[in-house]
Amino acid sequence: MDPATFLAFAIFVIVMTGTPGPGNLTFLAIGASAGYRTAFPVIVASQIGSLPLKLSVAYGLGHVMAGGGPIVTIFKVLSMAYMTYLAWRIVSLSVRPKGEVALPSFWEGLLIHPLSPKTWAMNLVAFSTFLAGNTLSVHENALILVTGFTLGGMVFHSLWALAGVSILALIGDGPLMRTITVSMAVAMIAATLWSLVL
Repeated sequence: MDPATFLAFAIFVIVMTGTPGPGNLTFLAIGASAGYRTAFPVIVASQIGSLPLKLSVAYGLGHVMAGGGPIVTIFKVLSMAYMTYLAWRIVSLSVRPKGEVALPSFWEGLLIHPLSPKTWAMNLVAFSTFLAGNTLSVHENALILVTGFTLGGMVFHSLWALAGVSILALIGDGPLMRTITVSMAVAMIAATLWSLVL
């Protein structure tokens, strides 16, 4: 991979992992509702869960997803159902008394990216635009894809979670915080719907 293509790939990863989407909005809400210590294991789980997705794209499943059909329809239904469930969990943390609702778990984090249409789209675009057709082996391209998006995900998910913590510190755990948390959950569902339509 030549330096110009590598730089373009790196910029793409930064933009895609740094902008709002179901994952980042989830971690913003968890950070605001329960703090970074709660968010961090879920962030790690999200990256572990995204590994099969990245490898699938690198080794050919991306062509199946890009082709549409019943598999994509099933994926869209599962994606919307899971993102709605996550939104409900996030809102529950904010509107119900502390201790009544279990905090998001490591296991829930495993499904964030495999069922996120934005994650599928950004991996497909990155692979087809920057990696497919170069002189590297499929294994080397897979390593670049996995490393790039894993680093970007860890950094930016953490920053979004810390932004949530900062919002909580700034305004406290009151009606305004609950309004923001509900707004983030709604935005997460909206981002998922938008990704599914595109």
